[in-house]
Amino acid sequence: MSAAKPKGHLQVKRDKNGRTRSYYAFWRDQDGKHGIRLGPAHVRDSGRRTPRGATIWRAGNGPRPTRAHLTPRDAEARLGQLLTEAATRCEVSAAACLSGCLSRAADGWLAERKGERGLKRSTIAGYEDMFERLYRDLGADTPVQEFADGRLRLYFAEFRAFRGLGETAAHKALEDGKDVREIVVERWTAQPPGSQTVEVATKAEAERLAAEMPGTWKHRRRGAYRVVPLDVQRPRRVSRAAADSLGQEGWLVKRRLTRRWMIAAPARAQTRNKYRDILAAILDYAVRERWLEANPLAEVKRSSMRGDRERILRRDDYYDPDEVDRLLQDAPGVFEQAFWLCGAHAGFRLPGEALGLRWGAVDFHAGVIRPYDNWVRNAADTTKTSDSEAIPMTPRLSRALATLKQRGVAVSDADFVFVSEFRDRPVSDRPIREAFRVAQETAGLKPIHMYNLRHSFGTTLARSGVDIRTIQALMRHDRLSTTEQYMAYWPRPELAELIARALDPHSRPIRWRSPS
Repeated sequence: MSAAKPKGHLQVKRDKNGRTRSYYAFWRDQDGKHGIRLGPAHVRDSGRRTPRGATIWRAGNGPRPTRAHLTPRDAEARLGQLLTEAATRCEVSAAACLSGCLSRAADGWLAERKGERGLKRSTIAGYEDMFERLYRDLGADTPVQEFADGRLRLYFAEFRAFRGLGETAAHKALEDGKDVREIVVERWTAQPPGSQTVEVATKAEAERLAAEMPGTWKHRRRGAYRVVPLDVQRPRRVSRAAADSLGQEGWLVKRRLTRRWMIAAPARAQTRNKYRDILAAILDYAVRERWLEANPLAEVKRSSMRGDRERILRRDDYYDPDEVDRLLQDAPGVFEQAFWLCGAHAGFRLPGEALGLRWGAVDFHAGVIRPYDNWVRNAADTTKTSDSEAIPMTPRLSRALATLKQRGVAVSDADFVFVSEFRDRPVSDRPIREAFRVAQETAGLKPIHMYNLRHSFGTTLARSGVDIRTIQALMRHDRLSTTEQYMAYWPRPELAELIARALDPHSRPIRWRSPS
């Protein structure tokens, strides 16, 4: 990621069959280290060695066996071509940064938002995942001025949603005529200085190096011993911007390209709006930086979500107060019942707040539960609201949690309620989501996300006449405007009569009917 001139070298390695050899090119550029197999080698040992003891190769005897075989001169020419292309990409990237490219605008907007809002770790990771999709589709190094040509209208008019597939499922979907694509996903990893492993050729050298580090060594294969420093830190995923910064501090930064099978489908309004809004915010930052005269997304309107949004549990076309009971009847066990009741009867943000729940936050004596912690992306985190209210437990939720505690293991105050078989971390949310989907279908309920059990909780409170301030406290909303959506979601029976009585005191009472 620095502007240094790319450098590289060639290696001749023996193929897996043990009889033939191939040329490999290795080089380093602004994106880190790279390596590629160039092709079969037509070489022989010259008898000379480099200062480091490596073999100096010369062209093999006779003509090349095939056109794909490479002599030392051919390999040098291919390496020179790779280095020239890398240098060109470096120059283009540097020019794009100077003119305000998409990645620079995204990094600037995120830094600005961190300073204003103090974003949570999981929120930042979510933004970076969205950046990756935008970089892949629009080009990370694309100058933001180019988006003024109207291309974003077409981009969001044809916006697609992608879902990951295994290779077997992908081939089956292709046979069924579905839109399946193999997409290259970019990831950056970083290791702190002193965490790099070293491979040596002999056991004696491995033992000596391990004693000097200090570290440990392990035999990997014939002629290869790996030496690992003590207290080594594994590579961790970082953003594109963080990789640049850490690389300048001496960290080992690597750019990894992973091929994944994805099935494409028209994006729902919520997904399209999410990407449209974040790109609009990034381009607003570019306008403030004077890289753009006006935001080109101002003319791209948000999609309406009214037609495809199902936010609460419903049966057929009418509101049903017993929908949670029907859902729980088809739960695989009390474990899933208690998990879903945390959302439907306590308004937890599922799965994070339920996964982060510890027994110390469940007070059976007082009959309350306190969501202190959150578990997001395989790590503990705080909840969205720091001052969590004590939420009264319904008898059904209390019975489910009490039954769950009878398991006899992992029931101390510091233990997670929904613990995995490893006992030191919560379960994976994937099987619970799948069980929720199956129970929904069996109960004949319209499909919603498991998170939306929280919306069912808020809507039920509002329909039962609970005041808005109480709902705000129970759902732990920072802003009252967020809670207001529940007050208007279902009209109350007395509302029509109250309006008529206020505006026309002499009118006859109005009988309210449930909407069909």
